[in-house]
Amino acid sequence: MSKIDSINRALKFKAPIERVWAAISDPTQVSCWFGSKAEYQLEAGCEGWFEWPPEICAGRYAMRIEQVDAPHYLAWRWMADPDLPFNEAISTLVEWWLEEAEQGTQLKLKESGFLSHKQQQMNVQGWQQELDELESFLLN
Repeated sequence: MSKIDSINRALKFKAPIERVWAAISDPTQVSCWFGSKAEYQLEAGCEGWFEWPPEICAGRYAMRIEQVDAPHYLAWRWMADPDLPFNEAISTLVEWWLEEAEQGTQLKLKESGFLSHKQQQMNVQGWQQELDELESFLLN
């Protein structure tokens, strides 16, 4: 199977880099804006999962931490379908870059490795919603 184009987003937050880093890397904080629960250890090679409630996209989505370079870079892979064991061959790669910016933090997000346009389009919509929730979370 060939891979489909990636999703790329760039946002600026009026929060210090340490705050944004914690929001995207600490599973307790991730649970507040990305799905309803996250469980993993923030260490390369560690597997875990994200969970969403039934009204959204019910189930647990297996994931694996790929790289951690606090507070500037985080990469993880995750499955497109719920309740499946992690399988790198059919997972997508999500990468986060953080840079200090004037009065805040610049965030760049890239998700790549899609196996279908349908999967990519679902995540285009999903990231719009999730990043809006991240922005709201950082305002609190």
